[in-house]
Amino acid sequence: MSHPDYTDYTDRFSMSAALIKMAYEHRNKGFLPFIVNHMNYWIDGEDPDLIPDDYFSNPASMTGFQLRKINQHLQLFNDNYIPFLMPWYGTGVVPSAVGCQVQFPPKGDPALKNAIINDPAQIKGLKKPDPYNDGLMPRVLQTIDYMKNATSLPVGVTDVQGPLNIALSLCGVENLFLWMYLHPDEVHEIMEYSTEVLIDWIRVQKEHAGQENNSGAWPHGILLPEGFGGIWISDDDCTQLPADLYREFVVPYNSMVLKAFGGGTIHFCGSARHQLQNFLETEGLTGINNFCMGDFAQVKEMQELFKNKITLMLCDFAPFDPEKYFNQLFSFLKPEGIILSSYVVPCYALHEGRYVRDKRDTIEVSKRIYDIIVRYRVETL
Repeated sequence: MSHPDYTDYTDRFSMSAALIKMAYEHRNKGFLPFIVNHMNYWIDGEDPDLIPDDYFSNPASMTGFQLRKINQHLQLFNDNYIPFLMPWYGTGVVPSAVGCQVQFPPKGDPALKNAIINDPAQIKGLKKPDPYNDGLMPRVLQTIDYMKNATSLPVGVTDVQGPLNIALSLCGVENLFLWMYLHPDEVHEIMEYSTEVLIDWIRVQKEHAGQENNSGAWPHGILLPEGFGGIWISDDDCTQLPADLYREFVVPYNSMVLKAFGGGTIHFCGSARHQLQNFLETEGLTGINNFCMGDFAQVKEMQELFKNKITLMLCDFAPFDPEKYFNQLFSFLKPEGIILSSYVVPCYALHEGRYVRDKRDTIEVSKRIYDIIVRYRVETL
């Protein structure tokens, strides 16, 4: 398989990369980089009729699925999207290699079935996985190899759940949170283990993808520019932890991951206003990717607190009422240090702070959102 020639888009990609870098440098006054993202590589929310039956068993199928979306987008929209390919196998790749069982729901993303640690004493017995033999790791590497050999597009690493999520998957949420109070030494031990395993795993993937350690990252499909690191991690469970526990048990380990790759970004969904200062104290952090779910009070706070310090990738799944959503957003949004991305899926929408089931034409909705953003950029920035 080979993808179409993208040389016609070279200038466009270069301009987009420059604008995104300006946002990371907080120099994009009056210019807001944005993406209307219907090129999602995950399956959740996708039209089941469009999902190949062999998406997770055939790298050619996964690659073709993503290429079709990429090519369609580039033809229809002139936003700041810069394409890449994602070896996507759900959010549990590392735990699967340590021993957690994986299930493949019909037309759904892979999911973990169980935790494997029920007693903190078991933590000492954990062995590091072999990326060429254990869990889903070999599938990821095979897919990276295929994507790299079959196309000339850059290939990212698979979804990067941070050390906290890895530890939670291995131990279970209730256990790990309780052990933070009752067995703090063992929690630090599994956080250190999760961190080391994750760093080793990312390095192996980057070697296969031909990516330098300090570059080649796309946090949720948004280019991380040169000079701002080479990794992104997801940390959705930061919303659940008190700030003091997050500071003790998570911040040092996130910092280790980010510093190992010259810096990078953290993603979370929803509201974590109690963690904003902790993010500022995370070494190597260059950006926050937040699916804010319409919490514009938090966006305002982040916008001020992160000014000239951390870039904010302001994201959400496409709202049920885009006009209302973006009218509220652009009433206060300042473009400096901001990148805007709206993710469009066929089967649900953001409505009143939560996701609701819906049936949407992704191209029609994407065009509508694209037009709204372009109009508001002209009128308000």
